[in-house]
Formats: sequence, C-alpha cells, structure tokens
Amino acid sequence: MLKNKLTLQNFCYLVLAVVITLNFSSLTLAQKRKPVTKPKTTTPAPTPTPTPVKPPEPETIRPPEMLLSVEEMEKLVAVVELDENKEFTLAFYPKSAPNHVRQFIWLARSGYFNGMSISRVIPKYIVQSGNPGSWEENNPNLKKRFDIPKLKAEYDQALRHEKGSLSMARPNGEPDGGTSHFFICTERFPSLDNQYSIFGHVVSGMEIVNQLSLLQIAEGTTDKPAQRVAIKQILIKEIAALPAETTPKETEPKTNDSSN
Repeated sequence: MLKNKLTLQNFCYLVLAVVITLNFSSLTLAQKRKPVTKPKTTTPAPTPTPTPVKPPEPETIRPPEMLLSVEEMEKLVAVVELDENKEFTLAFYPKSAPNHVRQFIWLARSGYFNGMSISRVIPKYIVQSGNPGSWEENNPNLKKRFDIPKLKAEYDQALRHEKGSLSMARPNGEPDGGTSHFFICTERFPSLDNQYSIFGHVVSGMEIVNQLSLLQIAEGTTDKPAQRVAIKQILIKEIAALPAETTPKETEPKTNDSSN
C-alpha cells in the first residue's frame, strides 16, 4: 500500500515536472518567436508640380515721342536693299504727307521691313511690300510687337500716281487705315489718285522696280509673285539735296478727270 502511494506520488511529481517543462519550453519558444517588427514605410512626399514659367513679354516698339520736322525729313532718303546687291532709292514728300513719311522712316529705322518680301505685284503697274505676313519663320521681328498706328489719309491734290510714285496701301473702304503696306507705281495709275496717300517717289534704281513689276505671278493667284524677292533692309540716309533732275514736279489738279 505504501509502495503504491509512493508510486502515485512519484507519478504526480513526474506529471508536474512535465507540465513545468512544457510551460517553460513554450515560454522560451514564444520568446524566440517574437513577431518581427516591420520597418515603417514612409510614403514619399509628392513631387511638387513646377509652376509654369510665363514667357517674357515681347519687346514693344512704339513710335518715337519726338517727331521729325518737315525740314528734317526733307533731307532724308530711303535706300531699299534687295537680294543680289540690287537697290533703289526713295525720296519723300513731307510737306504733303508728313505723318506717312514719319511712320515709314520710323519703321525703316526700327528694322521692321527687314526680311519682308515683295508681296504683291500688278504686272507693269505696281510693286507692293510692307506686309509682316511675308516674314519668314526665323525673322527676329516675330519676337517683337510693333505698335503701329493707323494713318489718317493725307491727299495732296497736286500729286498724281505717276511712274515712280510711292504710296500707302490700306484696306478697302478704310481711307484712314494705312499702316505699313506701301506700293510703287511703274506706270501712271489715275484711278488711285485721291484714294491713296502719295508720300514719296523713286529717285534712283527705277529700272530695278520695273524688273520687279515683271515678276511671274504664282499659279492660282492674281497678284502674288511666284518667286520670293526679299528686302534685306531699308536704310534711312541723310543727304544735302536731291539732284535737280530727280526732284518731282508737282502737277496742277486736273479738271473733269473721270477717274477720280
């Protein structure tokens, strides 16, 4: 009986020991299996959207505040330089059309006409330029803004559209709409008298203007040259006086002229 009691007691001790061992092992295993803490991942800050850089405003070219006097303009001529070293020279009528002359001189000195082409031709009658639409894509003037005012008509009844006359083009129906488009007559053109403002004339190189008036017209158009002829520049030069033989002779107004 005692032996069985001891055996039972020993058995209890054994069970207790096993339980303690298992608990200890579980604790040790649990410690070894501590969950691995994942490193915190931080969401990168969003890349700021760059603020669009506003392109610089184009340089604005405005008429000079100091106006040229009639006496100053009478001493000036314009040398129109074309490709192939061709050129012709224009003198002005500042007494008849002072505002037209001032605007033309200002635009020429500003380089406005540089790189334009002969944009319109009526064969054997007129040659026209001054159109900014004829600039090529690489022309630096496209990066500028020219503040060009419209010109009030300046008709001189004593002047006629004769061969060599320099006159200002303008939109149809807008007698006061001239800006920069100018034309030169290669023949007498009476229907233009008192309709367009004459402000100068050719004093040398008229043969070059005549050649331009014979340019072939592009197919499908009535007045656009097929060949591009560029104006390299228009230089404004001061001279002492015009030669007597090139000084224009003003004519008296004609009466009963059905073309006016």
